[in-house]
Amino acid sequence: MLKLCSEIFFRTAAKQWLIPFVSEVKIKRDMSRLTAECSITIPKAIKWQNEPSVPLKRGDEVIVRLGYDDELRTVFVGYIKDVSTKTPVVIKCEDEMFMFKQMPAKKNAYRSVDIETLLKEQYTGVDVKVFGEQRLGQYRITADTVAGLLADLRKSGIKSFFLYENDKPVLYSGVVFERESTPSQVFSTGINIIDDTSLEQRNADASRIRIKAISIMPDNTKIKVEVGDEDGEWRALHAYNKTEEELTAWAKQELKDMKREGLAGSFTTFGYMPVNLLDCIGIKIDGEKRGVYQVSKIELTFGTAGYRQKITLGRRVAD
Repeated sequence: MLKLCSEIFFRTAAKQWLIPFVSEVKIKRDMSRLTAECSITIPKAIKWQNEPSVPLKRGDEVIVRLGYDDELRTVFVGYIKDVSTKTPVVIKCEDEMFMFKQMPAKKNAYRSVDIETLLKEQYTGVDVKVFGEQRLGQYRITADTVAGLLADLRKSGIKSFFLYENDKPVLYSGVVFERESTPSQVFSTGINIIDDTSLEQRNADASRIRIKAISIMPDNTKIKVEVGDEDGEWRALHAYNKTEEELTAWAKQELKDMKREGLAGSFTTFGYMPVNLLDCIGIKIDGEKRGVYQVSKIELTFGTAGYRQKITLGRRVAD
């Protein structure tokens, strides 16, 4: 039987702390949210080298490593948001977006700008990856913080979140995140899927969807088109500097992807080989291939009940 193991590293202004075991860890990452969150419950048995109280505070750095049989993997890097005063001590943390929430936005007004230029001119010190050519046209930055700016962009359909590459935070931003569709892992019932009761089959013929697509032009005017089923569920798409013909073609392609046969929902698997947002994973149900999907949300739990991942499927990217 595999043995759970963990290692929590805290760095304060004065000292570094290494906690070799925890009671519980919960981590949430979601493409629909700016911030990844982590909750760490510290056992009562932990001694802080005769410190009168827990020597951690808001803004201290944290690295969480979890695994089995002393094979540890880094699953969260960020900063402490809050330390509870009760026992057991619960430490709430956020990823690099914690710093963006405190970083003043550089106010500016553009006659025409793309997302990459807009974000890089905030001089945040982190790498930025923008997916697709995303022109905003006229744009005025009114947000007080960089996180506030990203929240304003999200209202226009532009998602932003952090992923770590080579131990460094990288800000991902875009509308549709196209990546390599070869699956990094395959999950199968009876092998590494613990619970698939939240997965459901999506039938293309039964899916009723109506898309409203909006293109913002460089002069800040808007082109709007609608495609899909008259009685369908409304979905909104945003693009930049697309002609009406280009916008219609793009909306029809997105509609085709949304109505594609496949699975929707989430499943639970073991914590071994944690997945990340945008990872492409294959699914097999009862030995039958059911497609390759982009990961849109992960809820990771670690503790006395075991080490688990609840993975929510996003776009189907391959058969």
